[in-house]
Amino acid sequence: MTIFNYWGKTRLRDTAGGDDYHLLCWHSLDVAAVGYEMVINNIYHVTDYFSLYGLTDRDKAAQFFAWVLCWHDIGKFAHAFQQKYRHENFSTLNDKTKQYEYAHHTELGFWLWNDDLCEQSDLFPPATIAPYKIKQILSRWMSVVTGHHGRPPEAREVCNHFRPQDRQAAHQFLLQIKALFPLLAIPDEWAHDEYKSRFKQLSWLFSAVTVLADWIGSDTRYFPRVAAPQPLEDYWTQALSNARTALSALPAASPVATFTGIGNLFPFIRQPTPLQKKALEIDISAQGPQLFILEDVTGAGKTEAALILTHRLMAAGKARGVFLGLPTMATANAMYARMHQTWTALYQPDARPSLVLAHSARHLSDAFSQSVWFTDPHHSARPDEPNAWAQGCAAWFTDSNKKALLAEVGVGTLDQAMMAVMAFKHHNLRLLGLNGKVLLGDEIHACDAWMGAIVENLVETHARFGNSTILLSATLSQSQRSRLVAAFARGAGLKDEAPVLGLADYPWITHATSEKINHIPVATRPQVERSVTVSWRHSEQDCVEAVLQAVRQGDCIAWIRNSVDDAIAIYDRLVNSGAVARENILLFHSRFAFSDRQRIENKALAWFGKESHAPRAGKVIISTQVLEQSLDLDFDQMISDLAPIDLLIQRAGRLQRHIRDRYGRVKEDGGDERHAPELIVFAPEWNDDPPADWLSATLRNSAYVYPDHGQMWLTQRVLREQGEIRMPQAARLLIEAVYAEGIELPEGLKKASAEQEGKYYCDRAFAHQQGVNFAAGYISGANISLPEKLSTRLAEESITLWLARVINGDVVPYAQGEHAWEMSSLRVRQSWWNKHRQDFTPLEGPALKRWLETQHKTEAIVLVLNNAADETYSPERGLTGKRK
Repeated sequence: MTIFNYWGKTRLRDTAGGDDYHLLCWHSLDVAAVGYEMVINNIYHVTDYFSLYGLTDRDKAAQFFAWVLCWHDIGKFAHAFQQKYRHENFSTLNDKTKQYEYAHHTELGFWLWNDDLCEQSDLFPPATIAPYKIKQILSRWMSVVTGHHGRPPEAREVCNHFRPQDRQAAHQFLLQIKALFPLLAIPDEWAHDEYKSRFKQLSWLFSAVTVLADWIGSDTRYFPRVAAPQPLEDYWTQALSNARTALSALPAASPVATFTGIGNLFPFIRQPTPLQKKALEIDISAQGPQLFILEDVTGAGKTEAALILTHRLMAAGKARGVFLGLPTMATANAMYARMHQTWTALYQPDARPSLVLAHSARHLSDAFSQSVWFTDPHHSARPDEPNAWAQGCAAWFTDSNKKALLAEVGVGTLDQAMMAVMAFKHHNLRLLGLNGKVLLGDEIHACDAWMGAIVENLVETHARFGNSTILLSATLSQSQRSRLVAAFARGAGLKDEAPVLGLADYPWITHATSEKINHIPVATRPQVERSVTVSWRHSEQDCVEAVLQAVRQGDCIAWIRNSVDDAIAIYDRLVNSGAVARENILLFHSRFAFSDRQRIENKALAWFGKESHAPRAGKVIISTQVLEQSLDLDFDQMISDLAPIDLLIQRAGRLQRHIRDRYGRVKEDGGDERHAPELIVFAPEWNDDPPADWLSATLRNSAYVYPDHGQMWLTQRVLREQGEIRMPQAARLLIEAVYAEGIELPEGLKKASAEQEGKYYCDRAFAHQQGVNFAAGYISGANISLPEKLSTRLAEESITLWLARVINGDVVPYAQGEHAWEMSSLRVRQSWWNKHRQDFTPLEGPALKRWLETQHKTEAIVLVLNNAADETYSPERGLTGKRK
């Protein structure tokens, strides 16, 4: 029996009748050829990884990688796998009399190695070391190549999926392909403990390159299906040619530009800020990873300073790109727009670097969609056609979020980077994408206990792989800072600990290397020094009066509420009273369809943005926390519900944010002509010894949203003592007065705070459980267990709702235009939906079934809107439920 008259087949990609089969041997060689060419051309730096592993001869490394990739699908030799498909020419495969329990072919391949092939020394490459050591070395590689579906293979104790002839065919194939690789050998160094340890780390990167080789080698545009036998040597030659063609369609790596100063990156900056000057001066010559934590006020130019450091690191050969992680999609979209003015300056003028928007809703961004260009010769847009080489993002990075981080420059939510260290499938591809890049995290203080623990794991892992991190914040607490430095220290092998800073140590740069921690004070630019007076109101009526007073005197004002229901209620109160004209008031919260949310954001920018031209006088916006970080808005006056101190500082940052004249027009220089800024805080009456219901009696919904009532009481206490938010002088004092450890609380609040402290440590512990055990290497049994529900955010479960109308019997989306159905969607808390679901009319029966079929979904909640007086959704109020 030869391999060609028995050979099993596997279906690849689309089916097309009787000719949709490809010999398993040919697919194995296709993937091997891709791996070979990836090493030869150092694609995604796989050649560098082999050099780190001691195999510096490129040809030998290429042949070894190609050889071991030939093993990646050996699990498909199993009869259990082969009998899945029927074909008249392969009747021996159509025996359906025997039933097998399900097992993925990656598990089958790893089992076949462990049970049989690992003892077949005639299959091993030549080596001078002991056979048992060769077996150990190859076992580690088999985890890498058989685990090519995004996680290490599961080890099976018993497996009856292979018949004797299946084992024989696999052995025969693997024996014959050795002749294709005359330079194949196992270096003696690989048996040493040092290289065994080194492989554990490199295995995560090798596994990611294996995934890419399998994806590319499975692309039938470059590797047509072949069902006919031919000599292995002939097919290997063709496979190499096809691989070169396939890889030529990948975007080429972009050479980094020499750093020549701030002018090339930011020509609009006439005078660097003190923080930016420090970024130009810091010594970055240390070997290995580096950590920078930049703490400064809003308006100090933190992002520009971080990008200065990024370019300096890249120009020094310490990084090849950057990923900017933001707390929300809205902030990521805003940063993406800013990076459009800068990212190409990081690379040489003739380069074509890609700037990718990396979050799940990026396809809804017209700016990003229009930036995509193609190198694929099979695509209709050829490189020589107009605009095909326009600056933007190569299409190869855009067809999967799993590949997005491979682009030279990425902007997205921090979640995309966090997934690299969590037990998500294909997290290794994200890890590969981050490797060699500067990780730049903005608004890092916004991480809760769950996210904070994951980000610390990310910082540690990024350092362990030799990469640098830059973190930005205006309101970082000492404890957060210390944990982040400690995480970097673990990854970089640093022994020092970050000392506690004094209350006057702000603005500040913490610079850590693998040898020491540097502490760098930063001067304050006079233009960003500001003092916001804090005053108090203790009833909604008093706050309403403050809104009306602002309107009467021609100011624009924002009231930031802590819950959607509170925001809707006060909006209704102002509109229904007639005191504020409907055309002069906006409501902004999270329960709007995406289309309406975009419209409201644009209107808010037109009214209150820096470049706004619409009259501001008498304009009002009632909002939830969405204003804290998402938009660059500027208000004459502001009211806020009581919130933790860092959030109040963020909110106050939108109060008289830009210098304006008394008519609200932006000024280039000189002082602000408006009255002194004042933050009005709606809070309970002050009580030195508050009862347990101190907060809930006045702000019931706020007590639910911010359950650590001790932090709320401490916030009110320090602001009453200070009487103002003075930045930057009091930044550290304000934050530590609330978040420092060991602060004594009143008896009535201790229970609530103790419960939240317990939850805090539980969340952190749970987050650590979801992390990947990188120390073990990419081996069977590594913590890639894919729990049923895994998320980068630990929050109450939410659901997606789809808004629709029924017109002439047809179900049509609420929104219009491109992506109409997605623009008609919104997310709500599961508990809110459970409480209000009876208020709505869901699509049901055959109509829902047809909708699910057209949208390729298995289940969904589609709400049918009507025009009755008790309408449950409106473009002005959002999703509310029936009016009471």
